[in-house]
Amino acid sequence: MTLMTTLFKYRCTCGNTDLLRFNAATARCKHCDAAYPVSPTGVIRFNKETTEQNAYFDNLYRAGHAHARDKFQEDHTGAFNNSIERAEVYLKLAGFDVKHPIEHLSILDVACGSGWVTAGLLQNKNVLNCRFHAFDISPDGPEMLARFTRSVKSSNRLELSIQNAEAMTFGDATFDVIIGSSVLHHFDAFESFLSDCRRILKPGGVAIFGEPFAIGYGLGAAALLIAQRQLGTHHELVENFYKDITFRNKSPRELLRNLVDKHLFFQSTFVQLAQQIGFSSVNFIAPNPRESCREHFIDELLRERGISDGRLAELATNIYGIIFDVLDADSFVHSMSPFMNVVLTKRSLSAWGLMRKGLSGLIQRIRNYS
Repeated sequence: MTLMTTLFKYRCTCGNTDLLRFNAATARCKHCDAAYPVSPTGVIRFNKETTEQNAYFDNLYRAGHAHARDKFQEDHTGAFNNSIERAEVYLKLAGFDVKHPIEHLSILDVACGSGWVTAGLLQNKNVLNCRFHAFDISPDGPEMLARFTRSVKSSNRLELSIQNAEAMTFGDATFDVIIGSSVLHHFDAFESFLSDCRRILKPGGVAIFGEPFAIGYGLGAAALLIAQRQLGTHHELVENFYKDITFRNKSPRELLRNLVDKHLFFQSTFVQLAQQIGFSSVNFIAPNPRESCREHFIDELLRERGISDGRLAELATNIYGIIFDVLDADSFVHSMSPFMNVVLTKRSLSAWGLMRKGLSGLIQRIRNYS
């Protein structure tokens, strides 16, 4: 029987963090021989428990959707093949020049869902000799990605697992880049998750998350409700949208726990949290120009809810535009945007820190030699 080792070091229940030895059926700890099942496609199962997220996303995948609004085509391969440019955005946000080769990075796709981010990066001709890990708490997503990547020719290497993002098993300083595409608002304790991200990032590493923001969605919900009342029309989905935004913004954490979409964020949340955790910087980058948000956001909200009402769309867009224009300023627009990319950076080692690390290694080698 041929034994291999994993690409990354994982923290076992025995307390040791090391590479795992695995064959076609199990991955085992070198220290205590604890066994973690491996699926026929190579997905390691670290997590046996399920949460409120599992049924929701598994049902989406089985219904042929990559997300609530993105439908798979051609047995999932269409969505994966068309994800190269979409996934490339995350490397740009991390500060890489995607026009030139990007090599020898360790990249984590956290709560990967269907895995379209990893699929896109693996197929990118300028991403070379990198190590990837993609995981989700629901097994269906990683399994779809595993089946797709069998046909992908790449110098990159991929490891897949099932685990809970709020209890990640990776060793310290493992990854150069962490990517989470619309995931934080699903986590109950997103604060401890972000702290764990800093732990598993290498010095100078970057974590990027695309998330919904409360003010932008709140303005959209308010504009729709005001317009509906002025017109005397009634769409229950508009009322429900407004109630949902209000509930998520104002309710205590324990009441949000069983929701699939739990949180809407504020800029201040990330700034304060980043400082407490010890990230060296936090930046907010809108995925679309502010003019696009002003002109088209209401239409997107109505389309997502299957509402076709030209008068409502026109009046709500006018109301939203008036509020938007009053608040439209560089210092505030990132909070107004309904969806933002949040880029968190872990501080690099200082020159003295690098020298001290080198001296420590030299002293240790001298001791070992002695």
